[in-house]
Amino acid sequence: MSMYLELLPNELLFNIFQYLSTPDVLRIFCQLNRRFDKLVDKHLYTCKYIDLQTTSKFNFDLIWEQYLSPLAGKITSLSLSNDVNTPDQVDQFYAHGFTLRHFPQLQSLALFHIHSKEIIDKIANDLPHLTTLTHLTFEKSIFNYQYMINIIWTLSNLVYFRFNTYSGSEQQAFHTPRVTSSTIKSIHGFFDERDTNIIALLRHTPQIRCLSLTIHACSFLTDLSTNITSITKLDLLFTKPAFSPLVDFLRRTPNLTYLKLDMVYNGIHAQVWERLIQKYLPKLKTLHFKMNFTTVKAGSTGEKQVEQILNTFRNSFWLDEHRWFVQCDWSPITEKCYVYTLPYAFENFNIDFPICSKFTCAIDNTPCFYDCVRRLTFNATPDHLYDSLTLSHIQFSNIQHITIDLIGAKRFLYTNGQNGSSAYNCEVNCLKQLQHILEQYRRVSSLRLCGWPLAILKMPQCNIKDVSVFELDLQCRTGREYYYTQEECDHFSRSILGIQCKILTIDVIDWTCVYNLIKMNNLQLLNVRCRYHQPNSNQVSSERDLMEWLHKNIQDVFSDIKRITWKRKSIFIER
Repeated sequence: MSMYLELLPNELLFNIFQYLSTPDVLRIFCQLNRRFDKLVDKHLYTCKYIDLQTTSKFNFDLIWEQYLSPLAGKITSLSLSNDVNTPDQVDQFYAHGFTLRHFPQLQSLALFHIHSKEIIDKIANDLPHLTTLTHLTFEKSIFNYQYMINIIWTLSNLVYFRFNTYSGSEQQAFHTPRVTSSTIKSIHGFFDERDTNIIALLRHTPQIRCLSLTIHACSFLTDLSTNITSITKLDLLFTKPAFSPLVDFLRRTPNLTYLKLDMVYNGIHAQVWERLIQKYLPKLKTLHFKMNFTTVKAGSTGEKQVEQILNTFRNSFWLDEHRWFVQCDWSPITEKCYVYTLPYAFENFNIDFPICSKFTCAIDNTPCFYDCVRRLTFNATPDHLYDSLTLSHIQFSNIQHITIDLIGAKRFLYTNGQNGSSAYNCEVNCLKQLQHILEQYRRVSSLRLCGWPLAILKMPQCNIKDVSVFELDLQCRTGREYYYTQEECDHFSRSILGIQCKILTIDVIDWTCVYNLIKMNNLQLLNVRCRYHQPNSNQVSSERDLMEWLHKNIQDVFSDIKRITWKRKSIFIER
C-alpha cells in the first residue's frame, strides 16, 4: 500500500488525514517510512484535535510521550474513553501527569465510560480551569453529584452539554442545577425523575434553545403555568401511556421550529396533531414522530383499522401544506402497530414479522433509505425469519446493533440428532438466516440473540465472511432464560462468533463455565449470571472462589492474560 501512497502529494495526504481518527492515522501511516513519519508528526502538531477512543495502548503511550506534552497548549478538542477497547485510558491520562487544566485552549471535551467517582472528582476539579470550553459530553458515565452539575453550569463559555448514563449507574439522570448559566443553549440527556425538574432547569438556563428530554413522569407537566418561549428545538422520548399531559406541555412551546417525538406506549391522533400545530405551534417546520397505536387485529379487520388511521393523515394539512408523510407498519401475529413520519429519523427500528406496511404517499416516492437507524430489532417466528431479508421498501445502511428475538422457537427440541427432523431443519434454517443477515449488514458490531436454537454453537459449519461482531448478548428476558452448560460454553468458545467476540453477555449453569469462556482469545469483558451458586463440592462454589482460582492459575492456564478484575458480575480481562 505504501508504494501507491508514495505517489500522492503531501497536500492530498493531509486532506486524507482530516477524515481519519488519531488512532487510524497512527495505525495506517506511522512507521511506513521517514516521509510518512514526518507527515504524521506535522498533522498531529497542526490538527488541534485528539480522539483517543479506539487507541491501542501502544499508540496511546506513543501519543503521550511524543505528541501530547508539546501539543497540550494548542489542542482544542479532546476525546477520552474507558470502554472495553481502551480500559483505564482516563486513569492513564492522569497517571502520565496530565490534568485537563494542561489544555488551556480546549473547546470541546468528550468523556466516555467514566465509572469511577475518583476520576469524576478529578474532572470536577479541572473543569473550572477550562475557560474556553464550549462543548462538553459525558457518555455512559456515572453522574450523580449535585456539585458537578453546578460546576458545569458556571463554565463561562459552555453552550452545549450532553449526558448519557451507563446502565449500571444508580442515578439515571443528572440533578437540576442550582446556579444559573447565561451561555448554555443545548442540553441533551435530561430526565424528569425525583431529583430533576424541568421548570427549575429552564429557570437556571434562560438561553436554552435545544432540549433533549426523556419523560417518565407527568407530574411536572401539570406545574407549567407560563410559556417556554426560549426553546426552538425539542427532542422527546415519552414513556407514559397517557398523552394529554404531553399535549399540554407542547402547547407551552410556541416558538418550536423542530419537534422529534418518540412515544413508547401510545399515539396522538392526526386531528389532535392538526389542532395543536395550527393553534399553538405556528412556527413548526420539521416534525418527526414515532407512535404506537392500539392493537390491530389480524385479517381484513386489521387492515381496515390501519387504513382508518392513515386516512386521518391524508388531508391537505399533512400532504399539501406541510408535505409530512406517514407510514404504518403492523403485524397480524403480534398485533403491534407503529406509525411514523417519513423519512424515518430515529436510531431504533423494530420489525415484527410478518410485517405489513401502508403509506400516505405513493410508494414510488417513499424514502427507502433508513440511514438514521443504528439499532435494528427483529421479532419473528422461525418460519418468518426469512421475511426480514425481503423488505424491498426499506434499506438500512448504518446498522451497528441487531437484536433477533425468535418468538415461539422450538429451541431445545433437537439434541445430538435424537429428536425429529423438523426440529433439526428448523435449527439449520435459523442458522442459515443468521448467516445471511450478518453478511447483509456487514457494519454490525453488536448482536443480541434471544430464543435461539443451540445450533449457534455449531457456527464453524457456516462460512461467514467479512463479519466482525465483537459484542454478543445471549441472555434472554425473564421467563425465557437459558443457562449454558460447561460443554456448551466450550463449544461456543470455539465457534466463529466466540472466536471474534470481545464482549459477551451470557447465563451459565455454574461458575466453572467461566473457565471455558475466558479461553476465547479476544474476550475482554464477560457479563455473566450464574444459576447455581452451590455446585458440586469439587467445583468452584462462589464468585470469590472463582476469582481466587483464576488469580492463582491465570499464568499457568492462560499465559496471554495479564490481569482479571471482577465488578458487579462483570469480568474484565486484560491481555
